[in-house]
Amino acid sequence: MKVNINSDVFNIGLNYIADVLPSKPSMAICGGIFIEGKDNTLTLITTDLENTVKISIECEVKEKGQVVIPGKQFISLLKQFKEETIEIESKEKFVNLTGKNLQYSFVEMETEDFPKFPKFSSDLTFKIKGEILKDGLKKIIFCIDPEEPRHQFKGGLLDIKEKYINFVGTDTRRLSLFNILFQEEFKKQMKVLLPHSLIKKLINILNDQDVEISIGKTNISFQTSFSKEIDKNKKITGTILLISQLISGAEEFPDYEKVIPDIKKSKISKINTSDFLTSLKRISLFTSERNNKVKLNFKKGVLVISAAGDIGEAQEKISIDYKDEDIDIAFPPSFLIDFLEVIDKEEIIFAFTSSSKPVLMKKTEGDDFLYICMPLKVE
Repeated sequence: MKVNINSDVFNIGLNYIADVLPSKPSMAICGGIFIEGKDNTLTLITTDLENTVKISIECEVKEKGQVVIPGKQFISLLKQFKEETIEIESKEKFVNLTGKNLQYSFVEMETEDFPKFPKFSSDLTFKIKGEILKDGLKKIIFCIDPEEPRHQFKGGLLDIKEKYINFVGTDTRRLSLFNILFQEEFKKQMKVLLPHSLIKKLINILNDQDVEISIGKTNISFQTSFSKEIDKNKKITGTILLISQLISGAEEFPDYEKVIPDIKKSKISKINTSDFLTSLKRISLFTSERNNKVKLNFKKGVLVISAAGDIGEAQEKISIDYKDEDIDIAFPPSFLIDFLEVIDKEEIIFAFTSSSKPVLMKKTEGDDFLYICMPLKVE
């Protein structure tokens, strides 16, 4: 193999695969990057055996071929180059990198040992806007605990209905639900569980380009494209294909719709998002691992936020829209901050029935994003 490529272009491709490259691979070969030059296209593949990503970008291919090169060191080296034209050549079990004033040689890893690219038959394929998918995943990932021993709670639920998809994450103490409507009906309704690691990788990879999603019995794939402007006169394009194993047990995921409180039977407060978030971040400095709690005291027109910990006490008041009787509710501060940091509206609805029942939080308009969490005992 022999190719010429701009280092900035190469780094764009490497940035997309770096997140999948395992830091401690279970097999040495999985610490490598599979590189193929063919038809003026450079293809990069990495895998941790659960997730596999393939990037294709345009480049000058002088001789077609395939190599596997140590990934971590290769990525670290390429990051040091800026606007450098690099020649990559495989020769006598070495991969040589040559530039104007540079020359490096990596020992080539065994191409035959690199895991075969996963293939699967799709039961359902559809397209979705990348920015919408990314937004939805960001709104559920903070509710997922990858260390949860029960497999049905280790990932995010993708619940495909007739004309909409629900993305759901829960750690059993809180639940986040993001809804996407579609114009056409799906040919098949199904539930699948996305691994936490996959959701994290997708958030890093996705952009405003459309994403084609294909779902099989045990695998799911996401295919999209990207474009980057190198300078005013040059833009490069490429494709991304990410394939991941699904978590088994989607049918064991709890009936999440039953835990959504009836907002019509709730006391309603409207709170400015920014005011609430900044106050909570300050107040949370006075909590501790032993006393990880903030108390919310709802009064007519006022919310009093307070905390008491090992270093002292804190209290702030913010103006709110609230007309019911006084009530105290307590939460770990992260339960509130995590939600407020992903909401994209100036004002939220905070709905509750008592200090011990699940609380519903949402935007003031629309029901595409709901967040439910259990309060702590008020002392």
